[in-house]
Parts: sequence; C-alpha cells; structure tokens
Amino acid sequence: MFVKNLLSILCTSLLSLSLYAQDNAILLEAENADSLGTDYQVVEEQTVTYVTPSTDFLSASNPGAESKVIRFTVTFEAPGTYDVYAKLRVGSDQFNDDSFFLSTSFGERAVDSDTGWVVVNGIGNGAENPNDYVLSYEENNTGTLIFKWINVSKALGPALTFTVPVDSLTHTFMIGARENGLDVDKIAFGNTNLFYTVTNLENEEAGVSEIPEEPEALVMSVDFSDSLRPVTHAGSGALYGVTESQPGSIENQVGPLSPRMYVQPAQSGSGHQWGFAAAIPVAERLSVVEGTEVTIRLADINPNFPYNFIGWENWEAEVRKTIEEKLAAEVDNFYGYEIWNEQHGTWQEDSDFFSTLWEPTYDLIRELDPEARIIGPSDSYYNRTRIEEFLDYCIENECLPDIIAWHELGGPNNVSANILNYRNLERELRIDNLPISINEWSGINRAEDEGAPGISASFIAKFERGGVESSAISWWSPPLAGVLGSLLTNNFERGGGWYFFKWYGDMAGYMATVTPPSLNGDGLDGFANLDVNNEVASIIFGGNVTGAANIELNGIPAAFGDSVEVMYQYVEWEGPNISVPGPELVSISTYSNTEGTITIPVNLLDPMYGYRIVVTPVGKMVSNEHEESVRPEAITLNQNYPNPFNPNTVISFNLPESGEVSLKVYDLMGREVATLVDGRLNSGEHTFNFNANGLASGVYLYRITSGDFTQVKRMMLIK
Repeated sequence: MFVKNLLSILCTSLLSLSLYAQDNAILLEAENADSLGTDYQVVEEQTVTYVTPSTDFLSASNPGAESKVIRFTVTFEAPGTYDVYAKLRVGSDQFNDDSFFLSTSFGERAVDSDTGWVVVNGIGNGAENPNDYVLSYEENNTGTLIFKWINVSKALGPALTFTVPVDSLTHTFMIGARENGLDVDKIAFGNTNLFYTVTNLENEEAGVSEIPEEPEALVMSVDFSDSLRPVTHAGSGALYGVTESQPGSIENQVGPLSPRMYVQPAQSGSGHQWGFAAAIPVAERLSVVEGTEVTIRLADINPNFPYNFIGWENWEAEVRKTIEEKLAAEVDNFYGYEIWNEQHGTWQEDSDFFSTLWEPTYDLIRELDPEARIIGPSDSYYNRTRIEEFLDYCIENECLPDIIAWHELGGPNNVSANILNYRNLERELRIDNLPISINEWSGINRAEDEGAPGISASFIAKFERGGVESSAISWWSPPLAGVLGSLLTNNFERGGGWYFFKWYGDMAGYMATVTPPSLNGDGLDGFANLDVNNEVASIIFGGNVTGAANIELNGIPAAFGDSVEVMYQYVEWEGPNISVPGPELVSISTYSNTEGTITIPVNLLDPMYGYRIVVTPVGKMVSNEHEESVRPEAITLNQNYPNPFNPNTVISFNLPESGEVSLKVYDLMGREVATLVDGRLNSGEHTFNFNANGLASGVYLYRITSGDFTQVKRMMLIK
C-alpha cells in the first residue's frame, strides 16, 4: 500500500509539474538564434539587442534565400499546443517595413517554396506596457516606432498554432526576412489556451486561463472654482537645504522653486552642532528669492546630537548674539526663532525643560526682538498628549508660540489626521488657530526616498488641504547640506525632485480643491491651482499607486474658451543621488470646454514618479516647463518655416556657445519620430531640414536640449 501511494503521489506531482511547465512561456532572443542569415544585422541600442534585415524582398509567400532565414531550436518542457509571439518594432514607413515570413509548423522547409510559409503583414499594433495582455491584433493598439509584443498566431486571420507531441519535445522553428526596417528582438511560445502579459512573456512566466477583470480606475477630482487659499508654496522648503556657498547659484537652483521656508542652524562652526549653513548668512543669500524666509534653529547652538546643553549662561549669551546678528542684518527674510528641537529625545538635563529652557528663552526673544515669531515645540512626531502638555504650560505661563510645529518623518499616512486632531485640541483649549509648520518631513524609508516626487505629492497635497503654513523636507540622504533636501544630488545636479518642486514653484493664483480617492494614507493625491491672470490651471499629483486613474477637472473657466489644450507629463525618480534630464512629455491634446469639465485618463508608472496636467486656452500652452530666463545668452529656438508644412520644413536655432546639442521631433503622445541633431556644435546659427514623409497629418513638437537649457515648439503637418 505504501509503494502504491508513493507512486500515486509521484505521478500526481509529475503531472502537476508537466502542466505547470506547459503553462510557462518559452523565450528566445533573436540574436541568439541557431542560425542567422547573412542578410540580418545584429544591433545594440541602449538596453535592447535586436536583429534587422538589410534589404527588401517583397516575395508574396516565401523568404527566397537562406540569407533571409533565422532558425531556432526550441525544447519544450511539456507537450501541448502553442501560440507564437514576437517582440518587434515597425519602422516609420508603414508600407515597406511591417512584415516578415513565418513557418506554418515546426521543422525544416524549403526557403524558396510557397509551401509551409505565410506572410505576417501590416504590423502596426501590439502591446508594450508590462501589464498589457498580448491579444489579437485588433485588441492591442500600441503603434509604430517602439518595441511591442504581438501574438503572431492571431495576427493572420485564422489562428495558427504549433503542436508539440508527447514523444518529441525539441523542434526547429523558422522565420524569414521580407522588408528592411522591421526590427525583431525576441520570439516566445505560450500555451494557446492561456493569456500572457508582456511581463509573462519577458520572464517566461505562466499565463492565465481568463483575463482578470480590470479594477476600476482610481478617480481624483479637482474643482478649480473652489479656492482653498492663495498660492504660497507652503509645502516647499528644506532642513539645512542651503549653505553659505551651496548650491552655487541661488538664481538657477533655488529661485525657480519659489520655496517658502528653510530651517537653518542659528550658529555654525566650532562648538556648535554644524560647521555650515548658519541661518543669517543663508538668509542673506536667499534674500534675492521673493517670499523665501529662514527659520533660525536655536537648538543647533549646542554641540552634538542629542544636544549637549551648554548651560543657561552660555546659552543665553549665544541666543543674544544670534538675535543681535539677525537685527543687524540688512535683510528681513526671517520666518522665526525655533527655540528647541525634539525635546523628548534631546533634552538630557535633570531640570524641567519648560521652566529651564522654553519660558526664559521665550522671554529673552520677546525682550530683544519683540516683533519676531517664535516656533515650538518642534516635536519629533505628533503626539496629542505631548502637545497638550506643552500648550497647557504655555497658556498658564503666557509663553504661547506664534507657530506650532512638529515633524512628520513616518510618511504621509497620518498627516491629515494629525492636523485635524490638533485643530480639535485648539478648540478644546479655547485658543486661536496657530499657523502650523511641519518643519521636518520625509517618507518612511527616509534616506532612500527623500525628495521622491510621488511621496512629496502626497505630503504637499495634505499640507495644502490642511492649511499648513510652511514645511521643510528632512535631511537624511545624502548627508550633505545645501542640496535642498535631496532635490539636488551630492554633485549638485538636478534630480527628479527638483523638477517636481519646480512645477510647484510655477504655481500662481490660488490653490484649488482636490478630492483624492482617500483623504488619508499614501495613495493617489495631488494639489492644484488656477491662475486667472495668466490663463493657466494645473494639478500636480502622485502617490504610492500604479496603473490607470482618471483625473476629473471641474470648474475650468469659461474664459479659457470653448476648447482647451491639456498637457500631461511626468518626472522620473530613481534615488536621491541620481540626476535626471527633466520631465517627460506624454501628450498635448485639445478638449472641449463647453461644460467646464473634462476627464484626463492617466497611467501611473511608478510610485516614486510625479505627474502634472496643465490646462490653458488653445494656442497658449507652455510645453517647456523648465525653460528659464536666467541667461540672457540662452539658445534661441526659432519657429519652423514654413508652418504648416508638407512634407519639408526648416528648423533653426542660434547657439551662443559651442556645446552638446540634441534636437528631436515628437508626436503628441510623446513618442520620438526623428532626431535632427545629437552631438557637439559650434556657436552660431544652425539650420536643419525636417522631412515628414511617412508621418500622418497633425501637430508635432520639436525640442532642443543643451546643458540645462530645454525649449519646445509646435508645428503642423498638413497633407
């Protein structure tokens, strides 16, 4: 009986393994074929290696020569019936680079005979996104000029399948070249009864018998007619974000962000916690940035962390010195004095914190600088009991701060609830609402995700909705001051966070009401503005979510016109010390505005990315979000001529100095359709011809990039 049961278990296990193996996709790299005809070239393009034929051979039904054939030896793990898939790229000319030959079954066949061959022709569709199921030709609609997967077996009309018998698992499979310009990256086989995503095929994973129902897309709505408050950029600022010398250019690296407030140490150098970034010289540097103020962190007068308190006598002398230096400064862009920082972890004295430190320091500031604002308690996290204890003492002893402050260093999940809880506490204590400063904040992983646009979006949205007056990104990674809270890399290059906060800095007018799928948590959230004077509205968003979402825009002013232009873009982020060249344009589209409401479908690619939608009247769109008027000698990109054009037009620009230049053309979906320049040019006027043969009529964008400078213009192709 034991042997019988064991055999039964083994047979069942082997059957399960066989079925599982049959469900797995089998992946073949085209360049690793057993034999590759001499007409093919192997091309390495960034992260993709593919094969492409060199000549056209427009035979109706066979490859015609060995030079045009690729052979694969395929060993299957289990018998069954399989579909064949191909990952390929169709060129820009839809009439002579969109077909190849496919053998109708396994095994050798004559390359110059019609028997056993079919033509896969007119390839324009396919699946590109990782979660897309690779279906029939009509059901996948990703277009040309990009690598995409197609189900070849279902692109031919009647389905063509490949059978693997029980007694023969290894087979020869052949494809043939037909047209120059068709690039083939991979071939795959999948169980004909299963559905495979792009990821399944790429990773040789099992398919599914039924495609899961698509979850309902997340919906986030904006009401531009409902004002929260004037734009203040309250969510923009950083702890130790600027030093006496870094970043090197306040105008280029700080000014475009329009930051609200930076927290800086009161004193720096020997005997103090930090050797850099002292508040008063930093305030002097920042005085050229309108609206940006500096918090003076008095606790950093002490050395080390947790602080080694220098005693009241020395403390009083240093505070007096700081106040005198502040009053003597020729600038007045100071936010206030933060008396202490994280009391419950840093006050190590046996004496009572409130009577020993808080109250006498408060009185000293009121005596010497009575108009200044005082900030406290700056707890390491929001705790109602602690805050209530602090406020009770302050009320009783008449030392209530002008600004209430605490830190949010555990991600955005509890921010909204904490703000609401605090406002309820104020009502219970019968005190007026104090301005709130979240003067340190970061994601839960701190050093790993500091400055990430997706996390920042969720924080800032809650700050704006909760009426927070100021905030400062924490200081964890890199351990370097002067990088604006990891918006710059440790080489002071712009990261994804810098461009995200530049979007925020571009906002003017008033902040509009945004209703996310959930008011709490770290999911999809955003913040929006309407600038009536400049006829522009925008929403910036992100969060710990991927996939489809709908952004509903309501209350778009009738003054914008019956139609509006909508720009959709995103900015990448891979880490706090990785620079990015700038945001990526997804599309610029025209929508009807007769009802004042439009819905924009978006695809959230990564939880760390940030996204922006901009709405303007038709013809007013500024598609270059980081074009800066900071250099009078900036590149001049001219409007193409003629415009509209068919099929040739001239694009010219003036280069003030020699350098690396990129000039590319994109369609409105953000897909690159041509590269006109990619290399070093001398200074002076440059002119390039653009030929649009093979492109459909419509609006196209041309973008020039050189160093930090980028500019985009539009042109119209009419055939």
